Amino acid sequence: MKPTRPAASSRSLWLALAGVTLAWSGLHVASTRAMYGGSDVAPADAGSLALLRWRKGSWSGTCSGTLIAPDAVLTAGHCVRSATLGDLTIRSVQVGHPSARPERANVLRVEVHPEFDAQHPELGRDLAVVRLVRPVTRAQPMPLAALNDDVMLAGPPVRILGFGVTRSGGRGSARLQGATLESLSPFHCFSGNVQGMAQTRFCAASPDAGVCPGDSGAPAVLSVEGTPHVVGVVSMAVDNSSRCVESAAVITRVSAFREWIGTASR
Repeated sequence: MKPTRPAASSRSLWLALAGVTLAWSGLHVASTRAMYGGSDVAPADAGSLALLRWRKGSWSGTCSGTLIAPDAVLTAGHCVRSATLGDLTIRSVQVGHPSARPERANVLRVEVHPEFDAQHPELGRDLAVVRLVRPVTRAQPMPLAALNDDVMLAGPPVRILGFGVTRSGGRGSARLQGATLESLSPFHCFSGNVQGMAQTRFCAASPDAGVCPGDSGAPAVLSVEGTPHVVGVVSMAVDNSSRCVESAAVITRVSAFREWIGTASR
């Protein structure tokens, strides 16, 4: 998520919203950023992707999301609720590839997971569903993966699709970027109650790509019998720096929250 701001104190909000370094079980966790080392995504592969623009007072920024029902977009909880600014106003939602007549819709309401704590996003449940005023008609919702807990421990590659900066200090990308990351053993990313964390999250990384400001809420996509499914939602980056670097992404596992997502989407 990349905040933009009219005055000299932009760095303070950047640190508050997108570059905060959080102590988590001996690791430093920075709220996610946007695609580093990604490549352009073809319009045919981007019909379900959503760009969310938020505002709070003089601050504004963007997040990514996924259309999961004709009138519902799945994103990260910290994209709509900030520890520093409180609840953020989603002023517009754009669904589809920017070059392929994307549809724009206004927001009816926002449902944040009831156990998400904006003061401690490292605790997980970093999910929100944005309900739209009207159904989107030109895009096909992407289904949620119904995977058992062991699947993402086996290391299948996932495709991260998001909007945002492509280099440190850059502006949000007008293009949709994608990168393939390998799922990692939870022991690479978590310590402490690893088994408990792995039930609701997994991590993925690549030596050549990572997430940056603007990719918060982006889907982790896995092909299931040839059909793209949302397997996770980008939450954080395991990183000691606020720069765009190759860093493991911490991803909320949607299979652990299918019931809540289904209820929030209706």
